[in-house]
Amino acid sequence: MNVSENQPQNLRGLKALVGIMGVLIILGTTVVVGTIIHRLYTKFVAPPTVPTGQSFTPPPPGPVAVPAQPPASASTAPASLYTAPTVAPPPPSAPLTLPPGTHIQAIAQAGAGLAILTTGPSGQSVLLLDPATGKTRTAIQSAP
Repeated sequence: MNVSENQPQNLRGLKALVGIMGVLIILGTTVVVGTIIHRLYTKFVAPPTVPTGQSFTPPPPGPVAVPAQPPASASTAPASLYTAPTVAPPPPSAPLTLPPGTHIQAIAQAGAGLAILTTGPSGQSVLLLDPATGKTRTAIQSAP
């Protein structure tokens, strides 16, 4: 079938597509504006900082709840067979002491430990912290 140039073509599909895309643009703009407004009015809580020259000791883990009485399922067993679970105490941790004027710039996970980027008068350095033992070592030290 040959369409002559004088006859109007059926553009119903194109009109529907333009309308749907217009609705999508309006919805997308609404989501972007709503996200911006939400982020503007959401209170940001910064992590605590350690003053220069002071040491940082992580807080001990919270108390572990241990039942005072055997559970109901253990009521038929003799009391001598029930023992409360034991929790190993946390390993002793040495405080992380930073030289005066040194600031922590970033902390990232490095394998099983933490990599801590510090900057100060002596330059930048990367400290590797082993959370299990609390020991630190300097991985990289730059000149000031």
